[in-house]
Amino acid sequence: MSPTARPAHTAHTPRNLALGYLALMAAAGLARGIAGVSADGYLAALYFLSFPGSLLVTVFAILPLNALLGTSAPETAKPFGPMVYLVGGAAVNVLLLWGAAKAVRRLRG
Repeated sequence: MSPTARPAHTAHTPRNLALGYLALMAAAGLARGIAGVSADGYLAALYFLSFPGSLLVTVFAILPLNALLGTSAPETAKPFGPMVYLVGGAAVNVLLLWGAAKAVRRLRG
């Protein structure tokens, strides 16, 4: 390797990781919905993987919408109901990490 050679540019790696995380959460939720599984440990593991975003989606989106629309059960579309929490939570997690990285970069100067 010559002294002027540079390593490969990896600017898209964080974006690819974020998109991969979102796609995996969506695929896992979709597979669970197609299988028609009710309450199980698999769903608990998926909620853990999308925490704290799934909690924020529940508190700031699902519960207020339920109060406004007058519905009592947030999972009306039964087998695919958790997809909103999982994919929404994963998207919120990506945004939280992006914001934290941006803040650290700005504070470092």
